[in-house]
Amino acid sequence: MKAVWLGLACLAAAGSVAANEALTPRNVAELVQCASWERYQALQPALFDLAIDQGPGWMRKNEEASALGLYVYDLDQPLRVFGREFRQLALHKQFVAVPLSGEAPVSGLAASQGMARAPTQGQEQYYRFVGQDGPMLSAYWMSSNPLAAWLGDDEQAKMLPFAGCSYTVASEEEFIAAALQSGDRMKKARAGMEKMMREASQSTEDR
Repeated sequence: MKAVWLGLACLAAAGSVAANEALTPRNVAELVQCASWERYQALQPALFDLAIDQGPGWMRKNEEASALGLYVYDLDQPLRVFGREFRQLALHKQFVAVPLSGEAPVSGLAASQGMARAPTQGQEQYYRFVGQDGPMLSAYWMSSNPLAAWLGDDEQAKMLPFAGCSYTVASEEEFIAAALQSGDRMKKARAGMEKMMREASQSTEDR
């Protein structure tokens, strides 16, 4: 079970939201563009099915583009979002997003959607809150392999541009505070991962 979707599993099992609505190009596009909390909640069971490889036939997981913490899907029917058509969808953490391409993909799309630059340390990110406590529209760079990024493997941790909606419950003030600490959190996570691997390697050698 993918840990990031455990919340979806609980909600689906509790039957607290409508469980019969299938994912369509129209409602997935609504999710990417931050339609509303209610729309996201109504489609959580369908998103959970997609995450466990039981989604609709027009969405197929791209195993090569996916990695631990990042799940990419090729679409037989395109999504019309941000004034363009997209043939891929990406799910990670609480984001429902599309991969971007072209020159200055992140800053260009951010400007067209009225987003502000976030004070992140490292890769650029832009954002615009749709509600007081989210959801949040965002254009950003993210590693194609989050685990490699934590380990500092720049060759494997290629940075890719995305745009979509974060359904994390947080205020703008909380988001800004987290963005200011993003660099320190990455350093701590990387140090912890390296320590764990060293200990695992030492344990193997001692056997």
